[in-house]
Amino acid sequence: MAEDGGLEMLLDRVPPEIVRSFTEQQRAALFQAVKPASWRRHPINIRLTFPFLGSRFFVTVVGGAEKRSGERVGRERRMFPLRTAGNVLFLLGLGGAFYAAAVLGIVFFSNLI
Repeated sequence: MAEDGGLEMLLDRVPPEIVRSFTEQQRAALFQAVKPASWRRHPINIRLTFPFLGSRFFVTVVGGAEKRSGERVGRERRMFPLRTAGNVLFLLGLGGAFYAAAVLGIVFFSNLI
């Protein structure tokens, strides 16, 4: 089995006598646990990077069929709550930008008529 860097980094942190005791099945299970998630399988995969105030920021939107277990969804919901100051400010800014664009569009098109 070809091992990737994630598994090698994990095994480097485990005492050598324990690493030698792992069976191929245990190594395969560890590999499955540390392999990176493949986001390319989502039918919706939008990734944007933009400069803002001298830094670069990114926004990623992925969507598709839910493949996580209910337990994992609950755990991640507790770890990454939707109602945080950053999320609220982002949504307010996005809504403000939408309204500003709408007002500018109304002003621009009302002058043309």
